Amino acid sequence: MVYNRFRLNLLLRVGLLVLTIVAAILVLYRTDWYMTSLCLVLLLFFQLYDLVQYVERTNRDISGFLEAIRHSDFTQRFAVKGGNPTYQELYQAFNDVTHSFQRIKSEKQAHYLYLQAIVEHVGIGILSFDEKGEVQLVNHVTKELLHTPYLHHIRTLNHISEELVEVLFQLGHNEKTMVTLQVRGEQLLLTLHATTLVSQGSTLKIVSLQNIRSEMEEQELQTWQKLIRVLTHEIMNTITPVISLTSTVSHLMEEEVAGKLATGGVPEEEVLEDIQAGLHTIRKRSSGMLHFVKNYRRLMRVPTPEVRTMKVGELLKNVHTLLQPDMEAHKVKFSIYLTDEKAELLVDPELIEQVLINLIKNGMEACQGVATPCVEVIAYQDEQERNRFRIDVQDNGPGIAQEELVNIFIPFYTTKKQGSGIGLSLSKQIMRQHGGSIRLSSPPGGPTTFSLMFKN
Repeated sequence: MVYNRFRLNLLLRVGLLVLTIVAAILVLYRTDWYMTSLCLVLLLFFQLYDLVQYVERTNRDISGFLEAIRHSDFTQRFAVKGGNPTYQELYQAFNDVTHSFQRIKSEKQAHYLYLQAIVEHVGIGILSFDEKGEVQLVNHVTKELLHTPYLHHIRTLNHISEELVEVLFQLGHNEKTMVTLQVRGEQLLLTLHATTLVSQGSTLKIVSLQNIRSEMEEQELQTWQKLIRVLTHEIMNTITPVISLTSTVSHLMEEEVAGKLATGGVPEEEVLEDIQAGLHTIRKRSSGMLHFVKNYRRLMRVPTPEVRTMKVGELLKNVHTLLQPDMEAHKVKFSIYLTDEKAELLVDPELIEQVLINLIKNGMEACQGVATPCVEVIAYQDEQERNRFRIDVQDNGPGIAQEELVNIFIPFYTTKKQGSGIGLSLSKQIMRQHGGSIRLSSPPGGPTTFSLMFKN
């Protein structure tokens, strides 16, 4: 119908144009009506101009419509009412097509937002990129995991771990692997699972990232606790009777010796001394073993935190008052810095004080060999992780050997001659019970920093 009306109008204009030409020729050659001929010629030019405008207007409208469609601009509208009746149906068709495209675009955006909301809701990291490394989709878990607020290309992760970037590119369809990396002093153990697909001629790779470090540590801790539970049960059942028996034998031997001396008999002095020395050694070693077992038994009996709101300043003040005399005796400069005096934490004060005391004493011992030993405690709101409050315990000692860093939190492991190897393990367990974590940074040559991370 639209094209029939356009054709009819076009034919009408062409017909009028032909009639005007014929009339102008007849008047010019058959009469001397020059003014009439001039008027007909002017009318002829006007009709030509109107015909060109009529055709070009349609072309302009169609061209503008197609250009808007090409650039996905669906805001353009054509006036149907009050305009030329010839174009009403054409403009209505344009508007209907534009509305259909706009509805499709809105549905596509709604589906994208829905998908984005689902991806953001997932508790593991999701990362999607093409074969060139251009990131198509990334959720907040991935950004928080890698401490990267903006991620547009995979290669930008080279500053974190070149190994991770290479693994992301090389990981094939439905393949899984594990990557260990260090991000801001925190060691991550990532499991990666990749899926590849082809979309609109482009190959996309979707990778899930999950840090299983905490699960591994939890499993490791439970394993150690089970082992300790078995060991303590068996050792204590063995050692307790031995101690009791050696005490009894020692007492009987003393009575026997006293009896012989009373009757005039002379015991063999050398034999008796050997027996006494042996019994004394058994008793001493058995008591030492019992003390050893009781010490490690503490790993299984960390009390459940009784949390309450505590001012950080008050907590640090208590620790400072307790340790300052010991620091002065060892000639160690002890400083505490708190950026916000109003800062509060929901913690068990006694347990957290125990952690701080352990870390500060470790720092005091670590910096004994330097010229000006110093231990600093710095409490502040982490700028990188706004929902975390951080307490750093730093010493200016020589640092921890790199080969010892991986074992430093393992129960029983210690580098001290008199150490029990449970202080840092207990500290880590206490922080986990508070929903926080403990991190270690110790570059070669120092300084060594233990960071307690609390959730606000």
